[in-house]
Amino acid sequence: MLKIEASSGERETRRAELLSNLSLTFDRLAAVFLVLSAITLLVALLPTLMGFWPVFAIAMVHLAIVGWCFRLAWRGHWHRQEVRVDAERLTLVDCSARGRFEHRWPTGWVRIEIDRSGREPRLYVGMHDERTEVGAFVPAEERLEAAEWLRQALATCTAPAASR
Repeated sequence: MLKIEASSGERETRRAELLSNLSLTFDRLAAVFLVLSAITLLVALLPTLMGFWPVFAIAMVHLAIVGWCFRLAWRGHWHRQEVRVDAERLTLVDCSARGRFEHRWPTGWVRIEIDRSGREPRLYVGMHDERTEVGAFVPAEERLEAAEWLRQALATCTAPAASR
């Protein structure tokens, strides 16, 4: 998902945020897991009351494994990139389960590249030999929309546009 926000103040800063397309929020995932846990424990309760206590222990181990798998799946697909463009620099903040990385480039030297050599177009932002992929975790249409937004945001910050 691409969220675009324009804020103006002393220095006009344009901001866009690319979010991974997750079908469940973390709160909803927790609610699904709680319902699943309640049903599993209710089913395991009757054999436990009859004296088959290993059933309850196996149910608890099963829930621990399922919860861990849910956590890994959700964290593995959670990704967010924030792009800020002002008159002096373009800042890309990349947040995922692996960590938080920040890249900064002067707006006058930034290049926007769309690589169409693969099945889907890939968007790169960079300068000289350094380049970073933007929006690898979103659909191709949203990447192209982000590329167009970046071009428009950078066009307002270039020297010819600023001197008018």
